[in-house]
Parts: sequence; C-alpha cells; structure tokens
Amino acid sequence: MNSPTPEQEFKLNTPTKTQPFAQAFTADRGLVVHGAIMLLLGLLSGFSPFFVKAKIAGLEAHNIGVIQGTLLFALAAVWPSLGRGRIVAAARFCALVGLYANWLGAFLSAVWSAKGMFIVNGASMPGGAAPWMEGTVAVLLNISILVVVMCLLILWAAARKQDT
Repeated sequence: MNSPTPEQEFKLNTPTKTQPFAQAFTADRGLVVHGAIMLLLGLLSGFSPFFVKAKIAGLEAHNIGVIQGTLLFALAAVWPSLGRGRIVAAARFCALVGLYANWLGAFLSAVWSAKGMFIVNGASMPGGAAPWMEGTVAVLLNISILVVVMCLLILWAAARKQDT
C-alpha cells in the first residue's frame, strides 16, 4: 500500500462525525518515547541530591530533564505537520542530540561537581572535578547549541511547508 501524500494524510486525520478528534490526532511516536525517557530521567535526577557532590547542579539536572521532556512531548504533537525531508530529519537529530547532551552535561556536573560552566551557581559548588571531567561537561553543555539550530530548522521547514 502506498503512503498517503501530505494532502491525503491531512484529510485522513481531519475529525469527522464518525471519527472523533482524539482518534484523528496523530503524533510522532518516536518523539513521544524520547519525551517519556527524558521526563523519566528528569524525575529520577530529582533524587540525585542524596548522592551527588553538587546538590544544586543535581536539582538543575532535574529541572532540565522535566522541562526538556515536556518540550519533546510538544514537539511530538506538532512534528507530523512539518512533513518529511532532510531539513526535518536534521532538526530531529539536532533536537535529540542537543537535549540529551544538555541533560547529561548537567547531571555529570552534579556528580563530578564540575563547576566551570556554571557561572551563577559555580561558586557555591564544591570543588574536586578533574580537568577531563570539566572538559567533558563543557563539551556536552556546548553541544546543546544544537537545540537553537533545531529551532531554526523547524522555522525553515514550517516556512517551506507553507509555501507549497
């Protein structure tokens, strides 16, 4: 069976009298799964202050995970409307790599007390991270710039979809 064109897909997903809105709504299941994983990581890292060196950074990892999980759920809801193509695939890659790197960098900074990238709370964090630990956290947190790239790619994909 051939996959429907975007116009046909929209018609298939439009609510009708016989098909309620809840059944007509589609979301990107892959991003839903990643949203659930990220939300779970965020919720579990809420317990990290009991065992990490830098308690404040542990709570920051918790907040980051919960917020990014919510962002992934929101992206899953709108992702099908972007269509397909290299721009959308690149945006998805940037989203997943950037968001996971951001959470992992924040969590590792809490475990290792790598305070080099924490301008606001770094002074209150205990020392003790080796230079390679600081470098690892810095690389992970700088990779999170991919989230900004994702936003630009989504805007580009949405503009292209609107033109067609």
